[in-house]
Amino acid sequence: MVRTKTWTLKKHFVGYPTNSDFELKTAELPPLKNGEVLLEALFLTVDPYMRFAARSLKEGDKMMGQQVASQLL
Repeated sequence: MVRTKTWTLKKHFVGYPTNSDFELKTAELPPLKNGEVLLEALFLTVDPYMRFAARSLKEGDKMMGQQVASQLL
């Protein structure tokens, strides 16, 4: 059983975003299929464009971004 964490948009923010605008959720990943790999995020980006991209998200959607990752499996 492999568990993952995802940042979701809890509520739309006005002005500067705060911790209460986001929620860190944990979920179980399904078994890997043939040809799939398991990655561990080492670094996540926090970029200015994310503020504008978040406007098109619905509350509860996952936040998007880029990362540097290491292959585990």
